[in-house]
Amino acid sequence: MDVILVTSSEESNSELTRVLELFKQGLSVLHLRKPKWKSAQVESLIESIPEEYHKRIVVHGHYHLAFKYNLKGVHLRRKHRSSKMRNKFRRLWFKLKRPSLTISCTFHSLQSLKENATQFDYVLLSSVFGEASHYSAEDSSGVNLLKNIILGSSNRVFAYGGITEDRIPVIKAAGFSGVVLSGLIWKHDNDTNVFELFAAA
Repeated sequence: MDVILVTSSEESNSELTRVLELFKQGLSVLHLRKPKWKSAQVESLIESIPEEYHKRIVVHGHYHLAFKYNLKGVHLRRKHRSSKMRNKFRRLWFKLKRPSLTISCTFHSLQSLKENATQFDYVLLSSVFGEASHYSAEDSSGVNLLKNIILGSSNRVFAYGGITEDRIPVIKAAGFSGVVLSGLIWKHDNDTNVFELFAAA
C-alpha cells in the first residue's frame, strides 16, 4: 500500500529526526504542511533535510519553494483547486515549468470528489473515518459507496483521517490507492513499525 506522511501540526523537536528515519525506511512521499508557518520557516525545514530526499517532499502552499529546491510536488490550497481559468493557468504554468512536478489537492467530502472534473496527479479524501462522515465505511453499503465514487474518479485517491491498523481491509476493499498518515504516526512511540505495517499491506 502506498503511504503518504503529513508533517505534524504541533511543534516537535523530534519531528525532523523521525522524518529522516522514515525516509531511510522507505517513505516515498512527505507532505510538508505547516499552515501557521511563514515561507522562511518552511524553507528552513527543507534546508534541514538532506538534498537526496527533496524529491520526496510535497509542499502545501509556498509553491515557489517546490521550484527553488526541486521538490517532488505542490499540494494546492482549496481556493486554487477549482476550475476557474486563473487556476487552470496556474496549474498549466507549473507543469510547463517542470513537467515532473506532481500536483495534488484535498477533497473534504465525497460529493466534492464526485463533482470534480479536474485531473490531478492524486488527491486526498479527508475525514474518511471521521465523525463528519455521512456514511459508514464499516459496512458493505459504505464500502460500496466509497468504491463507486473512487472508481468514477479520474484521480488516484488516498484515504486521509481516522486511519488505524484495523481499517486496512476496508481501505483496500474500497479501492483507495493508499493512505495518508499523520496523527497515527506522531502520537505513536514506534512510528517505524506503524509505517512498515501500512507499507506492507
